Amino acid sequence: MLRLKCINIVSQAPEALAAFYEKVFDASANQLVPGRWELPAGGVTLVFTAAAGRVMIPADSCGLEFETDDVDALYARLTGQGLSPSAPVTYPWGWRAIGLKDPDGNNMDFVHNVGPSI
Repeated sequence: MLRLKCINIVSQAPEALAAFYEKVFDASANQLVPGRWELPAGGVTLVFTAAAGRVMIPADSCGLEFETDDVDALYARLTGQGLSPSAPVTYPWGWRAIGLKDPDGNNMDFVHNVGPSI
């Protein structure tokens, strides 16, 4: 059996990225060694490490998707913290979602199932 353990996000500013994700997940990142922060996120650990050079993120790149119990409550919490997620939308296939880019431009989606809408 394979299980996803962690996702490593490389950045020129990993400390700032860790602080951003602390707001998103309402959790604390730990700096285990200089230049490496780890943050638990729903059974997976997000790891932020320093990039050797500039990291380019294409606008249509693959991103991170997280399931939540209530997209609207998450939207309210994130906007209340000064973040700018996209407005909640309900898709015809029964998922409600918001999107957010981290400071490095990585795409994140937060979704919850609201039942079939088709």
